[in-house]
Amino acid sequence: MAKKNSETTSEGLDLQEQTLDESAGETQAMPIECEIDALIRKRVYAAIGVGFVPVPLVDLAGLTAIQTELVYALTKAYGVEFKKERVKAILSSLGTGVVSVLSVPFVASLFKSIPVIGMTTGAATISIVGGAATYAIGKVFDRHFRKGGNLLNFDMQEAKAYFKAKMEEGKNVAAKMRSGKKEDAAPAAAESEATA
Repeated sequence: MAKKNSETTSEGLDLQEQTLDESAGETQAMPIECEIDALIRKRVYAAIGVGFVPVPLVDLAGLTAIQTELVYALTKAYGVEFKKERVKAILSSLGTGVVSVLSVPFVASLFKSIPVIGMTTGAATISIVGGAATYAIGKVFDRHFRKGGNLLNFDMQEAKAYFKAKMEEGKNVAAKMRSGKKEDAAPAAAESEATA
């Protein structure tokens, strides 16, 4: 009999804990902007670094993984459900909206197969464009999630226009981050956010 009561009590506590967990998920606080900026910045640094991988096309696979992981980190920060297939579809659609910009890393990656000059040029191009694209993707998803959106109600038309603007901004941010000017990269991003 005592054993049954302890089981019932334990089940009751589990139910209460589950209810508390669910209610906590519903009232999740909005993440602090500087935390989100730090998440994005960390992935931009990774994208810049991946540009220096000497093997053609391996860098593009790494860049895709970093960008997918960035979206995962943002969904976690905002308490949004992550669906890898949906993220891949969204990233692919964003890429087709700016084919000329996103085809640059592909060409630059292939350019790495040319000895010496190709590696240098390809690495420099991929690091800046890959960093800029990662920055833009982070800003697009941040904006969408901040507005209360999720992966299922993603507005591609609005996102493509915002992505193009953030891609240009991201080129400046990535170039400053690549050259090691941390103090310049953060204010430039903050300044452009204030004007957006």
